[in-house]
Amino acid sequence: MHVLVSIVVALVIVLAAAPEAQGVRDAMQQDPACQSLRPAAAGGPLPTSADTLVIRWLGHTNYELTYRGRVFLLDAYFDRLPRSHPIGVAPADMTIATALFIGHPHFDHIADAASVARRTGAAVVGAPYAAEVLSKAELPARQFVPVKGGETMQWPGVRVETVLGHHNVIASTVPEGFLDRQQAALQAAALQTSYSEAEAARAEAIRARGSRAPGIAKSGVINYLFTFDGRFRVLFADSPGPVTDAQRAAMRTLTGVDVAMLPYVNFEAGIPPLVELVRTFKPGTVFLGHHDGAGTMLWASNYPPAYAIRRASPETRTLDVLYRTPVCFNTTTKDMVIGW
Repeated sequence: MHVLVSIVVALVIVLAAAPEAQGVRDAMQQDPACQSLRPAAAGGPLPTSADTLVIRWLGHTNYELTYRGRVFLLDAYFDRLPRSHPIGVAPADMTIATALFIGHPHFDHIADAASVARRTGAAVVGAPYAAEVLSKAELPARQFVPVKGGETMQWPGVRVETVLGHHNVIASTVPEGFLDRQQAALQAAALQTSYSEAEAARAEAIRARGSRAPGIAKSGVINYLFTFDGRFRVLFADSPGPVTDAQRAAMRTLTGVDVAMLPYVNFEAGIPPLVELVRTFKPGTVFLGHHDGAGTMLWASNYPPAYAIRRASPETRTLDVLYRTPVCFNTTTKDMVIGW
C-alpha cells in the first residue's frame, strides 16, 4: 500500500512539473532574443527574462553570452583567413559588449579583440602575453585586465573565475610530421589551390594581429568559469591541452557544469584530449568549436567526437549548431530551447 501511494505521489509530481517546464520553454521560444540570428553585440535583441541565458557560436572558438542586459564575448576572431566560411557578422558590426574574455593570444583567438574593445569600451580579459598584442593594436592599457588563473570577477548576477588550462600538445602525441601530412592530404582532397598574392598578404595581416611567442604554449591558456546567479555554470576553454591541476581543482567542489564550450581540432587526433576535458568538467551540454575549417574537407565532422563524448559521458549532449543560432537556457530550470 505504501509503495502504491509513493508511486501515485511521484506521478502527480511529474505531471505537475511537465506543464511548468513546457511553459518555461514556450516563454523562451517567444523571446525575440531566442529567435534572432543577430547577435546582441551587433544590435540584436536582449533576452526579456531575467532567467534566460542566450549562447551563440560565432565561428571557430568565438561565442557570445547574453544575460540580464550584459553581453560577454569569448574570444574575438571574426575577420578570418581567406576562404573561411562567412559567419554573417564583421568586427565593425560588434558595437555592444560588456567584456571580452580571451583564452590565449594566438591570432585565431584574439585578432579582433582590440578593435571591438575600442569601439565598445569593454574590458579585455586575458593572459599576460595578450598585453603586447593589444598594445600594438592601440588598445588603451586601462581596458586590459591581465589574469594568470585563480582570479574572480563579478558583475550583478554573474561571477567569472579564471582557471589555468594548457595549450594543445596534439602534435607531440602523433608520429612526427603526421599533422603536416594530414593537412596536405586534406588540402589536396579539397582541391585547394595556393593563396593568390592578395590572399597571402591578407592572411599575413590577420596573423600579425596575434602573438607568435613560443612561450604561450608553455605558460598555459585561460579557461573561464561563469556562474549565473549561483546556480548555472558555463565553462569556456579554447585549446584542448592536457588536463591541468587547476582545472581539476576548479571542479573539486562541483558535480559538473551545465554547459562547456570546448575545441575540437586535428580530426581523430583531437578526440582523446577533448574527451578528457569532458570527463573533467562533466558538462550537461557541450558546444564544439574550432573545427570549421575552410571548404568541405577541412570542416571536421562533429559526429566522431560526439560519439566519443557519449561513450565517455552518456548524460552529456553535444550540440552542432550553425553560426549565430541562439541557444537559450533557463538558468533556474535548466530547460533549453534552440531558436531559429
